[in-house]
Amino acid sequence: MQLKPKYLIILLLASYPLILYITGTLYYILVSVYWILLTFLLIKLYGFKKIDFLSIRKGVVLVGLLTAALYLVSVVDAGLITKFGKSPYSHTPIGLLINLIYVSSMLIGMEFSRACLLVKTRKPSQAIISVSLLYTFIQMPIARLLFLTGSTCVEIVDFLGSQVLTSLASNILASTLALLAGPVASLAYRAPIEAFWWFSPILPDLTWGWKTLTGIIPPIVGFIALIHQATFMELRKLGIRLQRAGELRAVRKERKEALWTVTLCIAMVLVTWFSMGLLNVFPSVVISGSMRPTIEVGDLIILMKTSAEKIKPGDIIQYITTEGMVVHRVIGIRDGLFITKGDAVDTPDPDPVHPLNVRGKVIAIIPKLGWASIYLKMALLTLYNVIAENSNFTYIVLVSAIPAVTLATLKKHRRKRWRFRRW
Repeated sequence: MQLKPKYLIILLLASYPLILYITGTLYYILVSVYWILLTFLLIKLYGFKKIDFLSIRKGVVLVGLLTAALYLVSVVDAGLITKFGKSPYSHTPIGLLINLIYVSSMLIGMEFSRACLLVKTRKPSQAIISVSLLYTFIQMPIARLLFLTGSTCVEIVDFLGSQVLTSLASNILASTLALLAGPVASLAYRAPIEAFWWFSPILPDLTWGWKTLTGIIPPIVGFIALIHQATFMELRKLGIRLQRAGELRAVRKERKEALWTVTLCIAMVLVTWFSMGLLNVFPSVVISGSMRPTIEVGDLIILMKTSAEKIKPGDIIQYITTEGMVVHRVIGIRDGLFITKGDAVDTPDPDPVHPLNVRGKVIAIIPKLGWASIYLKMALLTLYNVIAENSNFTYIVLVSAIPAVTLATLKKHRRKRWRFRRW
């Protein structure tokens, strides 16, 4: 029984993780040989024309390039907020040559095989998801998968967020690009990203939150942009069948609604992460006048998580005490502890601040913006006190209101049913 070409490709790709057990220089040689041989096999089975290698669609390729640019800008900006570190890869002439052969053969082999698996598929949505899951699996580090059972909850969340979800999002976009315009489009997206991580001497040292954020949002934005600018034929290739102009207008309307929904979701995630401090930058409201005139009551301050070595005399920090959060200025450092003082106070604070109690350093002050939060907390506290002091009255009001609201709802529902029957 002869295997179909697609099943043969899947079998070869599924066997790829076995090579990842090998270490040293032999690993780079075997991986490069594997992808080069697979590429020649694909060309022999399919040829260039069948996998859309020569028919370059500029719009789709441009979306891939712009998405890669958005990812790189996001990663570099995140590195400026957190920190940068030295690349773990060799940058000697021989090391660069080995890495170039390794990365280029892997990229070409992956995207050629991806395009072959997606060529002339009858169920594009299912094919994109299946192929994306397959390539996410073969890109996973085997060592992390084997030792994941003994990991802590934080390590599992780190692995799922910064590696599994980001790889899956990237592969879904790459598979969509390959389905629409062949391997050239998916290479336009993946090649700049891989080149940055492999050949840049300095790389961002990101936390799991930043890795997840920068790894998921750019592919989502790229996917929306791809669907938004897709032509009539490209939409049909993705399985979206349009027959009339009215349907095309409906699809455009759905695109706008989806774009606004995704934008709102991304904004909500960013605001939540910003408030929780997962982005290493977070807000806080000042409710004390000890830092006047630099910081007034009701001002919103933006803090950044900073290591103790980077905090110097003159910086304003927020730290934890038994009485709550305090925002004071560092006036000295003694035995690794910070000596602090409020600008409106003549004497330093009695207790030095340990570096572990420091939440962050103030990097920006927004006047009066925190009053909204203060007023909201005061209103909620007042409402709670009123309810607590008049619990019997509140209970009577609620007991009376529930039947009234129920009857009104039933009457409205019956009126709608009567109108429908009469029509």
